[in-house]
Amino acid sequence: MNLSVVSFAACADYGHALAPALKQVLAHHGGWSALVQPGQRVLVKPNLLADATPEQAVTTHPEVVRYVVRGLRQAGAVVQVGDSPASAMNVARVWQKSGIGAICQEEQVPLLSFEQGGLRQIERDGFVFGVAKAAYEADLIVNLPKVKTHALTTLTAAVKNFYGLLPGYQKAQLHKAYPKPSQFCRLLRALHAALPPNFSIADGIVGMEGEGPANGKPVPLGFLAASRDAIALDLALCQTLRIDPRRVPYLADRAHLPPATCFERRGDTPLLARDLDVPTGAGHMLQLLPESLVRLIAPLVWVRPAFTRNCVACGRCVAACPAQALRVTKGSLPILQAKRCIACCCCHEVCPVQAIRMQRSPLLRLLGTFRELT
Repeated sequence: MNLSVVSFAACADYGHALAPALKQVLAHHGGWSALVQPGQRVLVKPNLLADATPEQAVTTHPEVVRYVVRGLRQAGAVVQVGDSPASAMNVARVWQKSGIGAICQEEQVPLLSFEQGGLRQIERDGFVFGVAKAAYEADLIVNLPKVKTHALTTLTAAVKNFYGLLPGYQKAQLHKAYPKPSQFCRLLRALHAALPPNFSIADGIVGMEGEGPANGKPVPLGFLAASRDAIALDLALCQTLRIDPRRVPYLADRAHLPPATCFERRGDTPLLARDLDVPTGAGHMLQLLPESLVRLIAPLVWVRPAFTRNCVACGRCVAACPAQALRVTKGSLPILQAKRCIACCCCHEVCPVQAIRMQRSPLLRLLGTFRELT
């Protein structure tokens, strides 16, 4: 059986080390010339989650986008860059603040708003969703995820980054339709399976730990990683970051297998000085318990947003909430209707001032403590 190759290259910063590290990580896949032919159309898909600066490690670093675009063009590809941010109404601000807009202008490459380009309706594995037309007009999607921990899925990397191919408000609505982590992650797998050929390069030079994907802390990880197989790449990232893949619901079906049977690892990865701060979600903890006990204690196991005094009452969290569980009154913090909350983290993702933390129920905190002790 031919295993998917996942390659790594050490890279300490986004300066002079980046170009040779990118060349090194691609060499294990034959370089750009083995991935794309002259004249082929390529969509470069970074993570442009929110209007954050590169230093905040919320989005793919613009220099990674720059060197990927240059490499693809040197191979003769016709290149476009695009994504659908969590708050699509602020797309111009996302482009500006993330640095992606300036890079695309300097490299003279089109930067797409998926909301303006239309979509193609897809039905796959029982799910129905609309994917940006640009994805299906491309011969290859080059996926550029940012390596981050995530309050809902534990890890957000290659597979999760494809979710940005769904234009507009449907991202929030699908969170509402599939609120459980296991359901949502089956949707992610269906989306991944429905896509045209793709190749992923993960920006792990500086990643994020803690309350990701938008409100965590930047952490130097010091690597790039790449693969034709996004699932294999995420499994390899779990191994590298010492994250139990059972905690990542879309990897659960492979979590019991030895890594050597799932992918072939090549290249070098710096050793992390310590374990990452990884959030504990309700869905993961419930997976560890017998079904009969899950039914009994499920109402006592929850994760909900809690608001700090950093809040500037911008209203983005209210607009992003698919369950309409939030409202803002003048002079007060947002008010949560707990029974409506589906723990989708949409509010958490769009908060521009890190005023939201995902609070665990007392029982969930106890389960988390027990797990750490055992």
